[in-house]
Amino acid sequence: MAEGLTRRTLLAQATIAAAVYTLDPHELCCGVNAYAQTAGTEKFQLKKVGDGIWAAVAEVRYKVNSNAAVIETNDGVVVVDTHSKPSAARALYTEIQAVSKKPVRKIINTHFHWDHWQGNEVYASANPGLEIITTEQTKQNLTKPDVGVGGVPFIEKQLAALPGEIEKLKDDLQKATDAEAKARVQSNLAQAEAYQQELKQLKPTLPTRTVSKTVTLQEGGREIQLHVLGRGHTNGDLYIYMPKEKVVATGDAVVDWMPFLNDGYPEEWAQTVAALEKLDIVQIIPGHGEPAPKAHLAFFRGYLTDLVAAVKTAAAGGATLDEMKTKVADQLAPKYEKGMSKYPVGQFRDRIGLNVEMVHKKVVAKG
Repeated sequence: MAEGLTRRTLLAQATIAAAVYTLDPHELCCGVNAYAQTAGTEKFQLKKVGDGIWAAVAEVRYKVNSNAAVIETNDGVVVVDTHSKPSAARALYTEIQAVSKKPVRKIINTHFHWDHWQGNEVYASANPGLEIITTEQTKQNLTKPDVGVGGVPFIEKQLAALPGEIEKLKDDLQKATDAEAKARVQSNLAQAEAYQQELKQLKPTLPTRTVSKTVTLQEGGREIQLHVLGRGHTNGDLYIYMPKEKVVATGDAVVDWMPFLNDGYPEEWAQTVAALEKLDIVQIIPGHGEPAPKAHLAFFRGYLTDLVAAVKTAAAGGATLDEMKTKVADQLAPKYEKGMSKYPVGQFRDRIGLNVEMVHKKVVAKG
């Protein structure tokens, strides 16, 4: 953690008044329906995607964790993204020990969203010399107020919102009409309560090194390229590329479900993914969902491109925002609904309305 830096100091600098804050549903980048089937424990599946490279695929939970990339070198391990909380980082570290006993020497954070960096402290406490790398813009976002769904100020916002969220889950539990539904809501309630306690104790641990352009690391005999390709999911996305193994870790700039556009740049995002496609890639480790082949980039980019075009066309035809949400959803569904509805979170019909709203706000209204 940076010298003299505490969560309270940063919050004071950011002038965050959390006591009266309630999270808007639009700020929940990875929200889950209380009745959706989710895992009850912090759990990851290590899936080998290259020699000494694993995708750590997070179980879908009510309190969502990001995926991670685990990269073994001759003298250590590099981990990309650290999930939403310390307990998740500890759970993954246990899984890593099954494939490598080498120390974790570097962490790379792909962007500033809460579910990708809040476990940094676990690795830093185990290794005081740990290097944490991200883009310069992401490091700035981690300490600024009101930049989106992440950073130190957002911790306090979550803490302010959790009591209401917990009460809502308790109410849902009372209303659940069958044993299966009750069990699901009970699990999600337990997750929310445990998450609240973890956030209260969280020691925000920020990056120690930043990059502003594409750089190459030589890590214990392995080449790791850090690509800064432009704005997309956020204004500071970082792509981690292993050219020999032809594997890329994307954070949420590419996911295996519907993208979250609230902190994004829809038109530029499609262009950034197109730039990523120029790399020689065989396997993608996305921010959420299963590892995917390179063909997924074209599918994902196609959705962004078609979404923006459809919203522009609907707006030019005089459609209201509500009309657009229905019209665009029906228009894009044949091509994208099945591919973006594989999991109990981030499904096409659950998120298409918000995606339409964000494109209208960020592209049409500003145009």
